[in-house]
Amino acid sequence: MGALRPIHSAAVATPGVLINANARSVRRDPDLVARLRRLASPERTALTSQLDEIEPALAALLDRGIDALALVGGDGTLPHTLTRLLDGRDPTALPAIVPTRGGTVNTIARSLGVRGGPEQTLAQLLRGELAEQRRAVVRVAADGGAPLFGFLFINGVGVSFLELYYAGRTGPAGAFSVVARLSASALVGGPLARRAFAAFKGELEVDGERIDQRHFTVIAAGAVRHLGLGFAPLYSAGSDPERIHLAATGASAARIALELPALRAGSRGTSLTHFPCRDAVLRLTAPLAWSIDAELFPPAQRLAIGAGPALRFLCPPARRA
Repeated sequence: MGALRPIHSAAVATPGVLINANARSVRRDPDLVARLRRLASPERTALTSQLDEIEPALAALLDRGIDALALVGGDGTLPHTLTRLLDGRDPTALPAIVPTRGGTVNTIARSLGVRGGPEQTLAQLLRGELAEQRRAVVRVAADGGAPLFGFLFINGVGVSFLELYYAGRTGPAGAFSVVARLSASALVGGPLARRAFAAFKGELEVDGERIDQRHFTVIAAGAVRHLGLGFAPLYSAGSDPERIHLAATGASAARIALELPALRAGSRGTSLTHFPCRDAVLRLTAPLAWSIDAELFPPAQRLAIGAGPALRFLCPPARRA
């Protein structure tokens, strides 16, 4: 975790709230928006339903002098918001980010220790019960394009998992179902696993040094430890505000399936190779789809992956053992 310090209510005198109208919490509870507006004030609450509405909503909130920005939405809300927030703005002058569990799975918020729904998190913010931490976000630029910012990059079998997940039932039960299907297929060498775990070829350079490996099953890079469903292999994420955690493996489907308990426990004794990372470049033999924060993006052949600016986040203090 990044360094934590308590934040008192006087330090967060002007919070703002940006709400994704398509988030699961909003769709399931139509009165949530009104309650959040009452907590934060209507003029400092913005509701968006389209991507092109995010930037003007952010600009309006920032013009009101907010010093904390609560994001109400799921994992996919984060990269779209952070990318626009960092576009042309000084990262050191931005308000602290307050993630909430407003989506379906909420991997990022859970990894940052957020508990309860968006209304509870906003109330904690207003009572001065959150703690500040600085951590780098993940930066990804595909084929020389403009960078996107988020928390978790993944490709290979990670993208295959997301494609299967979005094609079926969503939510934790649907995600566990995909894991079970892939694991069962992997252990018997079935066609589903052969497709999902298909190795890809490329060259990976981390902080100026090219690693020896050329064939991969998956590459992940994160600013948080968890990949979802309790799997927490990125153990150093958040410990250094100038680095993210990058991990790669070329292991077979069967081996990865057998390693799932260790991966879920955060064990370092698996086939994954780990790197603390400022900047990495992945040059692929053939274009490959990729994801950031569970959002899928078109195939790319060159990916620049690294630590983006260190931002301030307000989250519940870590629980003591």
